[in-house]
Amino acid sequence: MKSEFVGQEKNRVEIKVEFEASEFEAELKKVFGNISQRANIPGFRKGHIPRKTIEMRIGKNAIHEETIENLLNENISEIMKDYDIEPIFAPSVKSRGAVIDGQPVSVNLLIEARPEIKLPEFGEIEVERLITVVDDVMINNMIDNLRKSQSKIEAVDTPVQDDSIVTVEFDMAIIGADGTEVSRNKKTEMATLNMQELPMEEFREPLIGKSAGDSTEVTIKGQVTDESSEHPRTSMHYEMKIVEIGKRVLPELTPEFFNTCMGFECPTEDDFRDAIADRMLKKLQKDAEADAEARAVNIVAEMAGFEVPGSLIYREMERIKANDEKDAKERYKMEFKDLLKLRGMEYEEYEKQTMYQAWRIVRSMLVIDEIGRKFDIKIDPPELEEWIKNTAEKDGLDFELMKKAYFKDKDTVNILVDRVLSDKAIKLLMDSVKIKDVSELTQPVEKAENFEKPEQSEEPVQSEESEETENPEETRETKKTKETKKANKTDE
Repeated sequence: MKSEFVGQEKNRVEIKVEFEASEFEAELKKVFGNISQRANIPGFRKGHIPRKTIEMRIGKNAIHEETIENLLNENISEIMKDYDIEPIFAPSVKSRGAVIDGQPVSVNLLIEARPEIKLPEFGEIEVERLITVVDDVMINNMIDNLRKSQSKIEAVDTPVQDDSIVTVEFDMAIIGADGTEVSRNKKTEMATLNMQELPMEEFREPLIGKSAGDSTEVTIKGQVTDESSEHPRTSMHYEMKIVEIGKRVLPELTPEFFNTCMGFECPTEDDFRDAIADRMLKKLQKDAEADAEARAVNIVAEMAGFEVPGSLIYREMERIKANDEKDAKERYKMEFKDLLKLRGMEYEEYEKQTMYQAWRIVRSMLVIDEIGRKFDIKIDPPELEEWIKNTAEKDGLDFELMKKAYFKDKDTVNILVDRVLSDKAIKLLMDSVKIKDVSELTQPVEKAENFEKPEQSEEPVQSEESEETENPEETRETKKTKETKKANKTDE
């Protein structure tokens, strides 16, 4: 095997790899042998299937792909070492030459290399941290919220008022710009609406003054989505029937209420207020520390001035979108795009914000990882349990349950290791920078409108062989599965 550098664009490196004819033929024989052992072809015993028969069943191109994959797997570490490349993903095949008996086989690899990050001197960095205070207004608001959370809803015979709690049955339909119904929910849903905290103000007027058993409807006008689509502007039409009208009854400020809220004895209201103030202060201090940490990482990233690989951004973006779509279905029983329409946000704007969020997350992760690498941060097994114990105490969680969840399998252990390494890297950074405690933050934060969309280059595998047309997005593992299925297929 020999290789040569072809070129580089940003963090994407192209390497040409050439395998000698004898090297390729030796591996090809192994592939044929393995397929012969695992394939079920009528009329032939496993391990005794002729080469020509296998080629007819599976196709030469697929067999050559598997042979090249095996050769690359054997030599990829050496290739990366020769060119001092640290890939962030497994290298992909950009193109390969034709397989001709007695001649070398060439493959062009695309490798996304880890960006070079030159960390600045941490001691020169000043990071603002917000001074946290808890006043009576904040305590009173917290007590109001606690009383609401412990309140009971009592049914009343009066019409809907501004402070009512209304239970409704509803059907929802999406209406197109031409007034026709685009879609409708499959079954009648039930919802409880707090008239003081309506999801949209458009619901207020149709409900005020209505009594139990009454029906009403409301149309929420949507935003322009895609002018080229069949229904560029859609609206949400709700048909509602009032099932019950209730009124919130707040609990009295008694020792029993205090104890229930705090989880320990608070004999007097003053004790209760002090306990709330202490809990709120700890929460605010934790938030202020987390904000300072994020600011420190962002400052380091700005000073390092590296470019975040677009592939990492798009991968993180897809993860965020998948979570949002799952949340929309589980919490709101609707498609995420429909939820965005209700919120008055165009999908293009959501994608822009999500991409910016993904960019910030990936950039921070790369900086934190580089800190760990530069300062050779490692962890010992006892540190994992210590981290779980400290986290459980801070968040009021059960240590044994949390420990069991993290040590459930290899994947969760890896997540734990990453979190501990990340925390140690951030601690090292915060111990090194200058912390400035302020009553008001003045350091600027990046804005989404200044973010430029990264390139996303997905290049298909190109082969000079034209025996089969292949799906460029199909992974090698998928191809292998198809090969085996194809070989195992019996004649009808």
